[in-house]
Amino acid sequence: MSVPSHPLAADEAAAWASLDAAGKRRRTLEVASALFAREGVDFPMPALADALGVGVGSIYRQVGKKDDIVAALVVERIEQARERFLAAAQLEDPWEALTSGLLTSIRAGCQDRIARDAWVLVPRPEVEEARAAAREVLHGLFARAQAAGRLRPDASVDDLRYLLLAVQNVADEDGDAAVRLTELVLAGMTA
Repeated sequence: MSVPSHPLAADEAAAWASLDAAGKRRRTLEVASALFAREGVDFPMPALADALGVGVGSIYRQVGKKDDIVAALVVERIEQARERFLAAAQLEDPWEALTSGLLTSIRAGCQDRIARDAWVLVPRPEVEEARAAAREVLHGLFARAQAAGRLRPDASVDDLRYLLLAVQNVADEDGDAAVRLTELVLAGMTA
């Protein structure tokens, strides 16, 4: 695991004290987002504190424990996936909507370790609520493609859940393997 170079200039680190609680939370989540997306959620809190130019205690007071930070970032990533699914739902062709929503989310996840793991990380109420909202939109995309006769009769929305779980195991930074697996599974689901 590599420790990042200090992302804040000395004057910016000094400005931490002038931020209100919401500003400190926002700044912590921004820096944690970049670090955890690149390094994974096992990134140590002292390294996050160093990147912010503050002590670990400051993070705990302003944002909470590491689990709280990870949960907030996971919710953010799931909400982004939901937005991608909603955007895809605007496409006229139901099959294109389903495949576009899935592929854009999978590509995003390959470049971001939080997004890649967002479907299984952090079993907390706020995360489960965000997952349920995203799943509802994805289920709508699936139902629309199924109603249009684009999916095999035996295909189920659970197949997409299995796909998303499998993609986590083959995800690479450029996304080629994950996209290939997704395309193969979707091809197998077509009517």
